[in-house]
Amino acid sequence: MSDFERLRHLLLADERDKLATAEQRIIELERVNRELAAQLPGLVRAAPAEPMSRALASPVAAALGNAVQRNRASIVDALFPVIGPIIRKGIAEALRGMMRDLNQVLEHGFSPRGMRWRIEAWRSGVPFAQIVLKHSLRYQIDHVFLIERDSGLVLHRESAPGLPDLDADAIAGMLTAIAQFVRDSVGGEGTESLEAVRIGEHLLWVLDGPRASLACFIRGVPPASLRVVLSDRLEQIHAQFPDAAGDTLDDESIARLGLSANLEPAALVAASSALGDADAGSRKRPSLWPLLLIGLAIVLALGWYFLHIARWNERVEALQAGLRAHPGFLLTAIDARPWRQLRVHGLLDADAEPLQPLLDRADLGEVQPSVEVAGYLSSDDAIVLKRARRLLDAPASVSLGVADGVLVVSGEAAGEWIDRRRTQAAWIAGVRAVDWQVLATADSPKIMPVARPASVSVDAQAAARDALHALVAEIEQASLYFSHDTVPLAASGDLLRQLASSLREAQSLAAVAGVRLHLAIHGCSDATGAAELNARLREQRAGWLRDNLRNAGVATELLDEATLVTAADATAAIRAAMLRVQVVEVTR
Repeated sequence: MSDFERLRHLLLADERDKLATAEQRIIELERVNRELAAQLPGLVRAAPAEPMSRALASPVAAALGNAVQRNRASIVDALFPVIGPIIRKGIAEALRGMMRDLNQVLEHGFSPRGMRWRIEAWRSGVPFAQIVLKHSLRYQIDHVFLIERDSGLVLHRESAPGLPDLDADAIAGMLTAIAQFVRDSVGGEGTESLEAVRIGEHLLWVLDGPRASLACFIRGVPPASLRVVLSDRLEQIHAQFPDAAGDTLDDESIARLGLSANLEPAALVAASSALGDADAGSRKRPSLWPLLLIGLAIVLALGWYFLHIARWNERVEALQAGLRAHPGFLLTAIDARPWRQLRVHGLLDADAEPLQPLLDRADLGEVQPSVEVAGYLSSDDAIVLKRARRLLDAPASVSLGVADGVLVVSGEAAGEWIDRRRTQAAWIAGVRAVDWQVLATADSPKIMPVARPASVSVDAQAAARDALHALVAEIEQASLYFSHDTVPLAASGDLLRQLASSLREAQSLAAVAGVRLHLAIHGCSDATGAAELNARLREQRAGWLRDNLRNAGVATELLDEATLVTAADATAAIRAAMLRVQVVEVTR
C-alpha cells in the first residue's frame, strides 16, 4: 500500500464505514417496502380497531373530499342506484303523509267538529292543520312497566295484545342506569329525573314515585291527559304499598296491589280519553264569547251596510220623483250603483228648465250624476205656454194661458200683430185648440193684405221688378241644412229669420211691381237609406220649412198656395230644405 493509500485510509476510514452502513440500511428498507404490500391486509386486521379508526379518520375524510371534488360525476353515477330508491321512498312517504293530513282537513273542514276546531285554532293562534292533527292522530300504549327504584326490579308489566314480549330485566336495568346518569350528571342534587325519551317509533314516558317508577312505551302522539292518568295510577299504587319503606315486596304483596287492573293499556287509554272529554266540556263555556263578538260584529256590519243602501235608495227615489215631475222632461231610466255612480236617461224639451239644479239638490255624496238626454216636443201645459210665449212674442197687453192643451190668448194688441199671430197660434206644437180673445186697439188699425197701389209710375214699377228679381235670386241661394230627420243645424235659426224677412220684403216689392209670387218648397235627402224613408224625410223637411216660415211672420196666403216638391229626381242629394220663387204676372 502506498503512502497515499495509507493516508487516505487514515483520513476516510470512518466515513466509508458510515456510507456502507447507510447503503445496507437502504437496501433493507427497499426490501421491506416490497414485502409491505403483501403484509398490509394482515397488519390492518391485526391492529386495534379504536387506534386504527382515529388514525385513519382524518386522512380518509380528506381523501374522500378531494375525490368528490375531482370525480363528482363518477361518484354520483356510482351512488345513483342507492340514492334513487332512497329519494323515491322519502318522497312517497312525504306525499302519503300530506294526503293523509289533507284528507283529514277536508273531512273535518265544515263539520260541526271542524268548526269547533277552527275556533280553537283562532283562539290559540295555532294553524288549523295542526289542530286537526292534534285531535285526529291516534296513539297506543304498547308496554307498561312498574320498576322498584331502589333495586331496579320489575314489579309488574303489561303489554298490548298481539305484541311480542320485551326483556323486562334489560329494560329495567337500562332505565335505572339512564335515570342514575341523569341524576348524577344533570341534576346536581339528585332532584332531577328522566321524564321522556324517544326510542325508535316509541315515545317512552317515565314517572317517578318515592318507591317505584312507571315506564310506558307509547306509539303515536299522546295527549296531556294521559300523563295525569298515569300520575293518578302511580299515586294509587303507592297508597297500597306497605308502610315501612324497607319492607320487601314479595309476590303476594304485589298481587294484593291489583296492578293488572290499574296498568292495563286499554284501560289507561280509555281513562285518558274520558279525562280529555271532561276538560273539553269544562272549557266549552268560555268559547261562546268569541262567537258572540263575531256575531255582533257581523250584525253591525250588515246593519250599517243595509242602512247605507237604504239611504242611497231613498235619495235616488226622491231624485226620480223630482225628475218625473219636472216639466218638459221624460225620464226613461236611471242606472245607479250605490254611492259609486248614477246616470240619468231621458228626453228633454228645448223650452224646459235645466236639470242640473235638481241633480245638485239630490245630495248623493261624492257621486256626480251624469245626464244623457235626447230632444223631443213636450205637451206639458207649462212647456206649451213657454213655447207659445217664445213664438208669439206677445206684447205686454196680451196674456197667455194653457189648460189641457187649450191656448187662451186674451187682451189688446195691434191689428198687425193679430193678423200675423192668430193663425200661427194654432200651429204651435202641443196646442190642441186656441181660444182667441184679443181685441185690436183703436190707434192701430188692422193691416189689410198687400195690394197694388192705385197709382204707381212706370219707373217705380221697373225699379221694383229689378229689386224683386235680385231678392228672389238671393232667396233661392239659401238652403237650410239638417243634422238628421227634421233637426236643423245650429245656424239654421238666423237663416230662417233672414228668409222670412226677405219673403216679406219680396211681397212688398211684388205689390209695387204689379206681380204675384208663388213659392215652391223643396225637401231634400241624401242617397243613404230606403226609398220610402227618404221620401217621407223630404216631405217632412219641406213641411218643416213652411211651418217655421209661417211662425216667423210670412203671410199665410203665400204659404198656403206654396207647392211642396219632394220628388227624388227634383231634389239635391243633401239633407236640406230650400225655396224656389216664381214671379207671376197679374192679368187685368
